[in-house]
Amino acid sequence: MEPTKENTLQLNEESVQRRTKLFNLYVLPHLNLVYKLCINYSYSQEDIADNYIEVLTNFYKYIDSYDSSRSIQTWLHIVTKRLIADLNIRRMNYLRSDDINVQEIKEAIPSENEEGANCMNIDNYVQYYNDDILRALNKIKPIYRESLLLQQAGYKLQEIVEISHQNGNLKTRNIETIKSRLFLAKQQMRKLVTRDGESRTD
Repeated sequence: MEPTKENTLQLNEESVQRRTKLFNLYVLPHLNLVYKLCINYSYSQEDIADNYIEVLTNFYKYIDSYDSSRSIQTWLHIVTKRLIADLNIRRMNYLRSDDINVQEIKEAIPSENEEGANCMNIDNYVQYYNDDILRALNKIKPIYRESLLLQQAGYKLQEIVEISHQNGNLKTRNIETIKSRLFLAKQQMRKLVTRDGESRTD
């Protein structure tokens, strides 16, 4: 027996009611925590409000996946961090070429004093991005990819310098070289993937 339109509507309403109940129970009491996490992990201060809305929407959409036997704070932290990492790299890849200038390059690169999330790293980044973004990352030079991924993982510029130097990918500890690599990596990525994180066909 196929579901009727009335049954489908009822199921949808029940799903909304269930998600709303769970959201109010688990997420609503921790809005301050979620907002602080958005502040900590957002690439730009201008993105905080948008990221906050995206994160809350994501929580509501997937609240059924939360295992109540786990710490709610830990779950909120992990999910928020991962989503904002994805949002950061999407925005970073789509800087329009006709808007590029020195000031925007400086603003696009985080301050050396910003806190590092250090959740994603060179070894586990594949779990954070879709296949199209991963293919694009594999097409750019390894030294560019390394700097880009380290930045997206939340490392400070000086930390990226040290890591790249230790890995043998940076002869001298020159922060300007890392800034250039980051800029070139972003420039190449936006040529390879669209705003939706899909491979460009043209």
